[in-house]
Amino acid sequence: MDSALLAQLNGGCVCPPDAGPAWRAACEQGVDVSLIESSLAKTPWERWVEHDEALGFALELRAAVERQHEQA
Repeated sequence: MDSALLAQLNGGCVCPPDAGPAWRAACEQGVDVSLIESSLAKTPWERWVEHDEALGFALELRAAVERQHEQA
């Protein structure tokens, strides 16, 4: 990761000039609207696939923790 990207990531919310009042309020409260923008740029199918992958990972992690507790 280069320093320019790191500075951008740590720079906080950058509110676009055409943002509406709700968007501006979210930025002022420190909400990372870039995550919302990224999600909205995807199709419903792409969001579903990401959710399914995250859920699968969470379930695998839970199972690994349970196995670890059983072995202890």
